[in-house]
Amino acid sequence: MEDEFNYDDRTGKGPSSWGTLKPEWRTCSVGQRQSPINIRTVQVSSQLRDLQRNYRLAKADLLNTTVNVEVNFIGDAGSISINGTVYRVQNIHWHSPSEHTFDGVRFPLEVHIVHRSDQNTRAVVSMLYRIGQPDLFLATISPSLSLLRQTERPLGLVNPEQVGFQGSSYYRYDGSITVPPCTENVVWTVYLKINQASENQIRRLRNVLPPQNRNNSRPTQPLNNRDVLFRPGGESSIDNI
Repeated sequence: MEDEFNYDDRTGKGPSSWGTLKPEWRTCSVGQRQSPINIRTVQVSSQLRDLQRNYRLAKADLLNTTVNVEVNFIGDAGSISINGTVYRVQNIHWHSPSEHTFDGVRFPLEVHIVHRSDQNTRAVVSMLYRIGQPDLFLATISPSLSLLRQTERPLGLVNPEQVGFQGSSYYRYDGSITVPPCTENVVWTVYLKINQASENQIRRLRNVLPPQNRNNSRPTQPLNNRDVLFRPGGESSIDNI
């Protein structure tokens, strides 16, 4: 499926065309709850709690899907729990530059930790990165990344917690997956705290992809009267400046 779309609108297969490429991808054009979004006006919610993460070590492969670099879990790497629903982790992948923006500001990198429930619903946990100190998790996959082309390489045992969750403040909204078929009813959790990764690490994530996918971020989508909830955890938004 990856060769059927890309991120370069000049090819006729880029984001502005996704909804017309296949009938089953029509939601990419007409969906009213699409992701990513620009996070700006939010409602502070006293109902949101710390994200319940129950991750564990599991076998994983590093994949080059041609649209992103992905850590794909083969074993049971654990889950998160949201409003009583358990979502099991499926993969970790990266977009550069970031797909979500904060008050119009786009960051150099974003990670998505993708989960699925037994009811076949999805939840994605996201964190954004600025240029800074090398990221420890990216450093652990770097030896495999240097050999990665259109193939996969075993990573051994990986715990999703190694991604490095910073703080407990996050935004929550109802959205979609950010690639075709742009399926909606996805629970998004976007952390407030901005992580750091080195310029070299981000460059390596991009350079293993084909040229049309090295800027693999979908443009932000209309909010369409959706509520964006904010769970404050003590960190200051000034950290994101």
